[in-house]
Amino acid sequence: MAKSMDTNGKLTAVPLENRVGGVFIHVTDLTRAAEWYSRLFGLPVRQERLNSGPVYWFDFPETDLVLDSNAENRKNPSWHEGMKPRFMLPAADIDEAYEYIKFHANAELLTAPERHGPMAFFTFRDLEGNNLMACWSEEPIANHDQEAASPILPRIGGVFVDVKDMKAAARWYSSLLGQPLNEAGAEHPVYPVPVTGGAALLLDQNRHLNGETFTEIMYLETHDFEAALEHLKSIGVELAGEPAYFENLSEVPVLDPDGNRIVIAQMK
Repeated sequence: MAKSMDTNGKLTAVPLENRVGGVFIHVTDLTRAAEWYSRLFGLPVRQERLNSGPVYWFDFPETDLVLDSNAENRKNPSWHEGMKPRFMLPAADIDEAYEYIKFHANAELLTAPERHGPMAFFTFRDLEGNNLMACWSEEPIANHDQEAASPILPRIGGVFVDVKDMKAAARWYSSLLGQPLNEAGAEHPVYPVPVTGGAALLLDQNRHLNGETFTEIMYLETHDFEAALEHLKSIGVELAGEPAYFENLSEVPVLDPDGNRIVIAQMK
């Protein structure tokens, strides 16, 4: 288990895994969103997931994609739209994670732990105002959604966290997850927080530096960028900008039916 410094300068065990367990996409129509993302990945729509509550999930290796209608949350008078989480961090023990966030992480708690059978979670806010979730669940049975027929790979390449003060944000996330801070890396507009696997966790200052009002939630990978563009065109996906080509990267932003902005990218 990683260690972090508490407010008194003492080492504290970190009850959070340093990986992104799942990325949230907040939607208004769960069926429409499930169908759209399934077409994007070339995956079948799983009706049993559509019938299981207010979320539909894609079971990708290490980092799941969770479509959330927030239908149940809106029934709670203490919940509001500003509490929607961006991504989740796995916790081995939800109560230990809650105590850690409460007393050692310099974070704003949004909810107390909620328990629903084989899972429990709570939400909190980082120093930049981004909402996160800590989540415990019983060990799932591996059943990855990998039978995709699409040039867009069935996994999440990375999740973005918009920040204004990169040095402060890099220090906060490094402390939260018990990871060393790369002082030189924090001088750049994108800072990769070390993770053990799954989606990359990328602190991104570009939106702030460029004066952009939108946010980008995540990027999805492809091994064939031109084929991915043809696939996007064939299924009627709305592009949010022109394809961009760099020496080591080709990328294009797209919008889902709810206006959520994601990036399709090929790393070279």
